[in-house]
Amino acid sequence: MDVLISGASMAGLSAACWFARLGHRVTVVERADGLRPGGAPIDVRGRALATAQRMGILARIEEEKVAILEPAPVLDGTGAQVATLDLRWFANETDDDIEITRDRLNRILLDAIPDGVEFRFKASIAAIADGASGVDVVFADGLRGRYDLVVGADGLHSNVRRLAFGPEKDYVRHFGHYVALVDLPADRTWHRAMLNVPGLTIAVRDAGDGPQGMMLAASPEIDYDYRDLDAQRRLIDRLLSRVDAWQVPAMREAFVDPDARGFYFDSVSQTRMPGWTRGNVAVIGDAGHCAALLSGMGTTLAMVSAELLASTWTEAGGNMEAASPLYHERLRPYVEQCQAFAGEGAPIMVPPTQEALDERNAMFREYAARFAK
Repeated sequence: MDVLISGASMAGLSAACWFARLGHRVTVVERADGLRPGGAPIDVRGRALATAQRMGILARIEEEKVAILEPAPVLDGTGAQVATLDLRWFANETDDDIEITRDRLNRILLDAIPDGVEFRFKASIAAIADGASGVDVVFADGLRGRYDLVVGADGLHSNVRRLAFGPEKDYVRHFGHYVALVDLPADRTWHRAMLNVPGLTIAVRDAGDGPQGMMLAASPEIDYDYRDLDAQRRLIDRLLSRVDAWQVPAMREAFVDPDARGFYFDSVSQTRMPGWTRGNVAVIGDAGHCAALLSGMGTTLAMVSAELLASTWTEAGGNMEAASPLYHERLRPYVEQCQAFAGEGAPIMVPPTQEALDERNAMFREYAARFAK
């Protein structure tokens, strides 16, 4: 059968691997001109470890994981150290969880995809017409095709979800924060640490591919065009203007530099949908059930949902009406569990008040003393 996948990141690449291995003809379209570079290090955790093992890539993921460093300093708004943090104290679902950079995992997934999968970069879907005999698709360049299944693996702002299920506002829920990432210039020394003031986290880390700056800011939903990078840079600059200590002035320069690599800015949001299939169209990963960055479970859900969709649809002979109930039964409890983690992560990563920040730092010091024994 013919399967069209929109999106070439963790969810899309995982889906391409599984559908192709199960004997289907697979086409992947991606709006960018190649695999998208950059992004925060991500985790392969819990059920995704077994998925990776079945894909034959777990050993390579282990080989290319982020090296575990000493706990990072935690700073106050003046740049003074008040605690230390090792994310392993809180972030792991199992002792075997693996942290890896997004670029490395994407390359590993790409290498696992069987020959014969067609990739079309700088391409996107313009229209979808679902019918009893398949899905008729019109692409932005005017080409047309018919597919037995269309899979939206195209992220939080999914084009496939919009075309097949309805507008983004019906499904995406702002989680009260914004996140920004940028690769920091290598022509100066950057010190790894995390600085907090109420409602704002600013961090520098190096996951093995160079220094990266990160900002997490508590904020009501902001009306802006998520494709307007200049507007995003101005927003970040305004959010960072609260702090003038430590390395923050140099980080602001990096964030507003239009030539900076690895730039990313978006709402920390969750995708909440009553169902992830409609006719012969399905959404997976952040398009269908984004758990939010603060959960640490986005990549795991992407990999798990891709395998489940491919296996249940194939077992049902390509009949989504038959596959859908079983798919939702298998996936729904895990999605709910993973999305709940975001609520636990927010108070740890971005305490909203000085009182909450002081309590969080005291907890960090307690954990550091406990694990030092």
